[in-house]
Amino acid sequence: MEKNNKAYLFEEMPVARAVITLAIPTIISQLVMAIYNMADTYFVGLLNNSIQTAGVTLASPVLLAFNAINNLFGVGGSSMMSRALGRKDYQLVKKSSAFAFYGALIASLVFAIGYTVFQNPLLTLLGASGDTVEVTRQYLFWTTTLGVVPAVLNVVLAYLVRAEGESLHASIGTMSGCILNMILDPLFILPWGLNMGAGGAGCATFVSNCFACVYFFVLLAKRKGKTYVSLAPSMFKPTKEIVKGVCGVGIPASIQNLLNVTGMTLQNNMMAQYGSDAVAALGIASRLENFPFYIALGISQGVQPLVSYNYASHDAYRMKSAIKFTMGVSVSFLLLVSAGFYVFATPLVELFIHDSEVVALGDTFLRAKCFALPLLAIDFLAVGVFQACGFGKYALVFAILRKIVFEIPA
Repeated sequence: MEKNNKAYLFEEMPVARAVITLAIPTIISQLVMAIYNMADTYFVGLLNNSIQTAGVTLASPVLLAFNAINNLFGVGGSSMMSRALGRKDYQLVKKSSAFAFYGALIASLVFAIGYTVFQNPLLTLLGASGDTVEVTRQYLFWTTTLGVVPAVLNVVLAYLVRAEGESLHASIGTMSGCILNMILDPLFILPWGLNMGAGGAGCATFVSNCFACVYFFVLLAKRKGKTYVSLAPSMFKPTKEIVKGVCGVGIPASIQNLLNVTGMTLQNNMMAQYGSDAVAALGIASRLENFPFYIALGISQGVQPLVSYNYASHDAYRMKSAIKFTMGVSVSFLLLVSAGFYVFATPLVELFIHDSEVVALGDTFLRAKCFALPLLAIDFLAVGVFQACGFGKYALVFAILRKIVFEIPA
């Protein structure tokens, strides 16, 4: 019965209702994630120490690099699963999910070891120097040396669960870790608690990601026989079809993310020349930008399983209707948020820090970002549709144009 309900969602439910059913839980989880990503900066900002805030900002490219693994196995694996579901090839769904999970586990372990071995030159590359080096190192010890494996696995598991239409469960798992992180942040960061500063923010992130992983493991164990997501080692069979299907979408998605990391690293390095106030201000503006950023991303991620399924089952009308509806909602929302950010830029930055120099710079950065926000809806949805249909190379073209041709030179 449950599997028949999933078929109804993908095949017969009115398009607007199907999009809302899939997208709303994803949007809520992304909204919680946006708040969660601001939490580290917010609570570290309460220390009123720009060096601590700058340390968290300088570490951001490393955490963003986790998405290279998330995209390779999460985006690639979920796209492969949804397309296989549309063709009713349920064995391929199970094998694809197992390949994505164990691939992510191995890749994240390699990432953790690589960062730990080469952390000194990497810290220099990130723009950390003088007082910011040790703060950045402490934050990355918890989030990367110890934390990259649970951080990656909980995101990849959410992708796999969402691929078969279980958007609500995927979102609950993601949100559980985010909410726990926000509860732990003040306890670990502030003087009245453990007084760990930026290192405490990293520790809270590590603990919360471990909790989210446990949620997904328990969920899949309880739903055994009711889900096509398989973590059984016996299903980990990297055949040519599976590797090509997952990597054909996942590798371009990973390259796209690495381009984002490159752009952020270059920007932070250039900004570091203007001092820790400028770096802290940019970090605050970027955290605020994450709010609409993650919601637009949530909308595009939520609709992907519907697009994948109907593309594979050759229902082009239903697929296109879902894309048009999603585009209208997403662009309209980001136009409203941009207007609000532009008008209330100063008080929004002051939520994070009360240093007048940092606030003035943050106001300028946030208002400048407002002009690009509505275009994110078009970018994310276009990339999401290409990934959903297995056209990873077209998504990569978008990334190259945006980062290499325009943004980095500018």
